[in-house]
Amino acid sequence: MFATEVRELEELTLGLTIVEAKLQAPIASADVNDPLGFLRIAARPIQEDKSCRVFQVVFDRNHLISYTVINESYGKYPEPPEAFTGKLFRVFSQSHLLDFTERTTYASAGHPAPLMHFEIACLNHVIDVICTAPPTILLDKQASA
Repeated sequence: MFATEVRELEELTLGLTIVEAKLQAPIASADVNDPLGFLRIAARPIQEDKSCRVFQVVFDRNHLISYTVINESYGKYPEPPEAFTGKLFRVFSQSHLLDFTERTTYASAGHPAPLMHFEIACLNHVIDVICTAPPTILLDKQASA
């Protein structure tokens, strides 16, 4: 998956555009102008194509507490005691980010409501959101590639 857009749709409403990505056909030849191009021969790039779906994910202002966007290269895979379900779209029941939020803000397990932690692990970004309600997720058009 690729995060192709991260923006505030309106004040305190987070909008994400997430596009599926798939393994493509192996690269058959190298670009003669690329000195390292030979390393890509037979590699299968992960890219979007016309069969990939596009998702619009919206966390609304009435429930959004915080969000972070991390370069995927610096993200850490969750470790115990962190607990989650899901693979690329994760829902945490316990996380260091939930603990951090409770320690550093007025938001807590009961105020304004039980806190939720969602994480979307993309190919270049990891997006973490703390909120009090699940996002709205809409299937948009197919990818344009």
